[in-house]
Amino acid sequence: MIRERRSSQRVPAQQRTTVTFRNGGPHQVSAVSANISLKGAFTYCDRFLAIGSEVALILDLPPEITKARSSRIWCEAKVVRIDEQLTEGKFGIAFAFTRVQPLPEA
Repeated sequence: MIRERRSSQRVPAQQRTTVTFRNGGPHQVSAVSANISLKGAFTYCDRFLAIGSEVALILDLPPEITKARSSRIWCEAKVVRIDEQLTEGKFGIAFAFTRVQPLPEA
């Protein structure tokens, strides 16, 4: 039996986002999220990001996570895993959030 290592529930959430580098490299990379939790997200990015890269991104947390309504957040994150295989020419990248801040509603 495989032990689940995640400490919070992930839910499917496909949304476009821009990943902004915080420690050098190209300044921004387009990405599409595959799933999100309170502690991280898995995305498909146009470019390779090295493990340990520090980034910032804006995402919408779905109601399944917030237990209320959808909530837009700004977060700092660190790359913690990279899929070995490309998916439709995109890099599968897992982020662990290091700081999360709710954004005001429009």
